[in-house]
Amino acid sequence: MHDLLPCAVLVLLAVGAATVAVGIVCAVLAAGRALRHLVSPRPRPAAELPAPRRCVWLACHTPRCGHMQTPHYPAGPGYVMCDRCGAHRRTPAP
Repeated sequence: MHDLLPCAVLVLLAVGAATVAVGIVCAVLAAGRALRHLVSPRPRPAAELPAPRRCVWLACHTPRCGHMQTPHYPAGPGYVMCDRCGAHRRTPAP
């Protein structure tokens, strides 16, 4: 019984020392993060994206597009071009 008492005291001291060590590591990491937060540059504003091109969704009459509606972009006066297959067609009347 008397032999277990010194072992128990040593275990308690080891657990206490480990707790102190973990606390010190956590404090150092928290201080490092706080310092990095204060020193780091401010976030930049979001980059401006170019304005989207105007498109008209029309049924494309080609097998490549499967005769489905696809975006068509202006391709000269009176014409539009399919964005997927490149087929040209007249601009439909409004």
